[in-house]
Amino acid sequence: MNKFYLPKIKEVTINNFSLYKKTETINVEFNKNVFCLIGANGLGKSTFITILNYGLTGIVKNPERTFSWFGSIPQFYSKSKSFASKYFEGRVDEDDYDLAEVELTFSLGQNLYKIKRGFFEPDQLRNFEKFDNAGNPIKIDSDDPNYLDYEYKSHFVSDSNLTDFSQFAFLQSFVLTFDETHNLLFWDDSIIERVLYLFFGIDSSVAKEADKLRKDYNTFDSNARNLQWQSTTARKELNNILASLKESELTEEESNILEKHKDLKDQLDDYFDQIEKIQKEVKETNLIISDLSVKMSSLKEDYDRIFNESLSSDISLEKNPEIIQTLRDLKICIMNKKNHEHLIKNLIDIINDEIIKSQSLNNENSIIALKKIDVDLAKLKEELLQTENKKKRFVHEEINTSEKVRELQKQIEGIEEKNQNLLKDLKNLGPVDNESIIESYEKRIAGYQEKKDENYKKRDKIKIELDKLEDKLSESFIQAEKKFIPLFNNYANSFLGLPINVELSSHRKGTNLKLRINEDMRNASFQLSESQRYFIDIALRMALVELGTYHATLNIDTPEGSLDIAYESRAGKMLADFSKDNFYTIVTANINSSQLLLGLAREAKGVNMQVERMTEWTYLSEVQVKENVRIEKAYKDLEDELND
Repeated sequence: MNKFYLPKIKEVTINNFSLYKKTETINVEFNKNVFCLIGANGLGKSTFITILNYGLTGIVKNPERTFSWFGSIPQFYSKSKSFASKYFEGRVDEDDYDLAEVELTFSLGQNLYKIKRGFFEPDQLRNFEKFDNAGNPIKIDSDDPNYLDYEYKSHFVSDSNLTDFSQFAFLQSFVLTFDETHNLLFWDDSIIERVLYLFFGIDSSVAKEADKLRKDYNTFDSNARNLQWQSTTARKELNNILASLKESELTEEESNILEKHKDLKDQLDDYFDQIEKIQKEVKETNLIISDLSVKMSSLKEDYDRIFNESLSSDISLEKNPEIIQTLRDLKICIMNKKNHEHLIKNLIDIINDEIIKSQSLNNENSIIALKKIDVDLAKLKEELLQTENKKKRFVHEEINTSEKVRELQKQIEGIEEKNQNLLKDLKNLGPVDNESIIESYEKRIAGYQEKKDENYKKRDKIKIELDKLEDKLSESFIQAEKKFIPLFNNYANSFLGLPINVELSSHRKGTNLKLRINEDMRNASFQLSESQRYFIDIALRMALVELGTYHATLNIDTPEGSLDIAYESRAGKMLADFSKDNFYTIVTANINSSQLLLGLAREAKGVNMQVERMTEWTYLSEVQVKENVRIEKAYKDLEDELND
């Protein structure tokens, strides 16, 4: 049996995650085998586990989708990426959209990984670094976010002993995480078979093959059952039609009524088509009128501007050489106290000549431009008038056609009111060719049957291949059960306190595990209490992880609300028993008077358990603030137990 290396998370940094309002950066180092995040309801404990999983995989599991909806492990992975943005949108403010990110440092086999991922970039990494067991960096050839993501997945698959990255995303979501959705391995056939092939198969490539074969088997089986349903439905429809056909033909009067009713309905449909076309034409003319009006308005503005400019002359007199020379001579005369009246008269004459020249040229150009605008405006006015007349014609046609529609509707209503029974039985029949109807339905039914048989043949062919893999799985399970069953019994029995056993079972839907308690088979989840099925399922995950991995981290969003008082301390002991050597547990829990946390602390003690308070991350609600005295007491009791 092939063992996997799965992540041991060493550090996480969460930046600009708006839900945690008290700080822009959260940094947690996982120094002990048990990490417990504690706080009141609604502060974001479950979200923390989701962030860890998203950082590792790039996906968020949709709680409204069961695994069977996806059909296969690759489909689950690819179709879960889009849900991540929906999940985080309500937890990350718009201002933090581009800034929000998660950084993870974790060991995988003999290597150390460092990755950074934005919360809305499932197929990209902002950073990827890898170091060997000596701390030497392994070179990554590009810093392109998409390439970094590709390299991360490639290295991960190679170092983990998995066949592809989607297998890890599946294990992280359904085995390594027990979250608030409370998906149970024991009683979900679509999940447990994939898990068994991964942990008890010869290697992960066999699990990949089994996953594909099971998907194809289910597809062909579903197709065949759907085709059988379609065949049965078609046969019922045919029988109903044959039963409703009258043996005798319609009377002449009945035929005339039906024919007239049909003709009127056809005319009505034609008029409705005409009205629809007319309304489209009216919309088109409105657009043309609007466009022409804008163009005319623009031309009128140009006309006013040119006309106003023609009335004013902005002449650059200061650049005229004659004026410049005359001003110099005038200055000399004034300074020498000589007669300068002739210079002033000369200056006035030059300026007048320049003004006359400028106005003449300006007026000539303005007149040409204004005449062109007049021509363009006349054309636009004519086009506008024609378009408005066209619109009036269409509006008039629509009024007339609508009147015809009302008249036809009155006639149809009159016929239907007088011949209710006749039309109820015959309005959809018309001329009926019994032989043609029968032949058409029989061909359709035969086609359904043929396709159904083809799908069953394909399904049965795949079943032969699945049976071969199931035999290999059974052999591998038998070899491993000497270690696996004691592991499971140890965890489950320490919680339940009753003799418990598990066995491999195969059936039409696939291979799964059957649970026995006190030698009684528990085939359905409702045969156990809520707390029993939750923690027995967690015990199964612990046994699988300890058996099939060299090291791994288990995430548990503790379902402590389901626990009976008698089981609280037992659950804490079970979590502590697992968290040893190379196996780690990240636990979220409410801070209350529950014995679960105290039991866990009692077993793990401070040397193997660290506690993080969410009050450092975000603010308590008004209700929680009022209960702060009790919350602080619960914290103190927990710390006392850890340090005892």
